[in-house]
Amino acid sequence: MFKFIPVFLISLCFAFSIFGEANFFASSERQFSEKIKTFSLPNGLRVVMMKRGTSPTLALYIKFLVGGADESPEVAGTAHLLEHMLFKGTKNVGTLDYQKEEKYQKQIEVWGSRLDDLKLKERALLLRGQTVPKELTTEIQTLSRRLRNLIELQDPLILKNEDSYIYEQNGEVGFNAYTSHDVTNYQIQLPSNRLEVWAKIESDRLKHPVLREYYTERDVVIEERRMRTEDSGAGVLRERFFSIAFESHPYRKPVIGYPTALPFLKIEDTIAFFKEHYTPDKMVISIVGDVDFVETESIIKKYFSDLPKGKESSPLKVEEKQYLGEKRFTVIHPSSEQMMIAWLKPPYPHPDNASFEVLSNLLSQGAGSRLQKRLVLEEKLVNSIGAANGYPGERFQNLFAIFIKPQSGADLTKIESIIWEELRKIQEEGAKEEELKKIKNQMISDFIRTMDDNGTIADLLSYYELLYGNWKHIFQQYEEIQKVKSADLSKICKDYLTKDRVTIGSLVDSRKKAK
Repeated sequence: MFKFIPVFLISLCFAFSIFGEANFFASSERQFSEKIKTFSLPNGLRVVMMKRGTSPTLALYIKFLVGGADESPEVAGTAHLLEHMLFKGTKNVGTLDYQKEEKYQKQIEVWGSRLDDLKLKERALLLRGQTVPKELTTEIQTLSRRLRNLIELQDPLILKNEDSYIYEQNGEVGFNAYTSHDVTNYQIQLPSNRLEVWAKIESDRLKHPVLREYYTERDVVIEERRMRTEDSGAGVLRERFFSIAFESHPYRKPVIGYPTALPFLKIEDTIAFFKEHYTPDKMVISIVGDVDFVETESIIKKYFSDLPKGKESSPLKVEEKQYLGEKRFTVIHPSSEQMMIAWLKPPYPHPDNASFEVLSNLLSQGAGSRLQKRLVLEEKLVNSIGAANGYPGERFQNLFAIFIKPQSGADLTKIESIIWEELRKIQEEGAKEEELKKIKNQMISDFIRTMDDNGTIADLLSYYELLYGNWKHIFQQYEEIQKVKSADLSKICKDYLTKDRVTIGSLVDSRKKAK
């Protein structure tokens, strides 16, 4: 059985210099291609299958081209909430008797939306300093009781987590999902002889979803936001940073939504969002492991061919305008001090993107990297520092960002000055050939280690197929990285990483400020 990664690890041991050869990733792509088959359905659904390994298991990933970037500010958080809701079952799964349950579900949807509207009216009056009419307060109380009663009547008919139970009985591992600015992903690993079980459950999830327990789950997301953002210094800094670094860009909105809007996300808007975005033409399935190409294609066609194709989406009209002038802000929070520094840049496959990938490693990957050496080891001003390219997403213009956790009491001005100094050195002097070679070798060896897992490979195959139209970009981006030269690093520092294009955010510890 072909084993892609161990072959490369053997090469790594005996011929490390091969990583510098231009055809290394072209060769790797060819070896992958020998084990991959792709096909598309008439409704637009794309499937990537890879036969790999000796274990009789499959990694099964479904991705949709929808995330926080696809929301208006009014419905921000809907993509993430919908991800939660699609684990609540269907007309066939998650219910003891849907005919009996449906009447309660429909009433909950109607009266829940009506209650949200009334609460929004109440909030608007209070914000303007006006008195809330007694009739409005009474109606809110009446509908709140009605909604609670309906939820209590529906609850005995709900079979909670039935999809999880079915998968557990069939040997699942890693049944999960995630939502980002760019995509929503559903994943699981199963024995290969359980493929049809998966196809039946997942196609049913798309054809007959029931957003039961909507208001309960909305409260869960509100609490999740409180824990991950409001109670987290890093979360507060990051959310504020996006809102300032991006002025009109879809990445400025938090994926989890706004605290003032989350309590009023409407179920009818969530259903409409599902119908608009969860369509087969915005969907990629990747299957990696002990896969039989003929049988798998037959099963996929059987269960997913009747998904209706969606309407063609309009291209994004808004493009972030880069106005010259530094943006700087401070947030105050009871957390340890932190800093973020970032610059707007173009996305992959723009030619400069590969240079930013190399630069992020040059600056912060490993003890010998420029900023690690200066700020952590020599000056001892920071506890940790890292750089990231393509933050917080890769579909559209994004950021090259530096994250700093200073030592307690460290001079933030000095830290910032050293960062600018190191960027200026790269702009003026570039990087030595040996340094570049070492960085590229490290990037490739890190890539190889991450690819020794069916789930990781399925995740990447579906991601690149969905965002860029071809899974082969996994390797093509590394081919571009291999071509990056010292002059390319100097160029991006000069063109992008300037003081009149920067956003700088600092978190001040309110506990120290109080003293």
